[in-house]
Amino acid sequence: MKLSVELNMEEVSRLVFSELLDTRQCFLDDLESNNPSVFSTTPAYDKILIMKHIEALDLLLEWYHDPSLS
Repeated sequence: MKLSVELNMEEVSRLVFSELLDTRQCFLDDLESNNPSVFSTTPAYDKILIMKHIEALDLLLEWYHDPSLS
């Protein structure tokens, strides 16, 4: 099955922004868990790596910004 969709740039930005927010929230949920094991089996090291990914997502979110606010 093949599906093609045509989107304008605002729609693409809105989709990317939404996915970045969802991913950030998943990392925040992982960070708050008592024993995260996303990247490592060592909880303290895993939390450091999760925070680095959240910081990177924050940078991307700043770059993409919320298209509905433009």
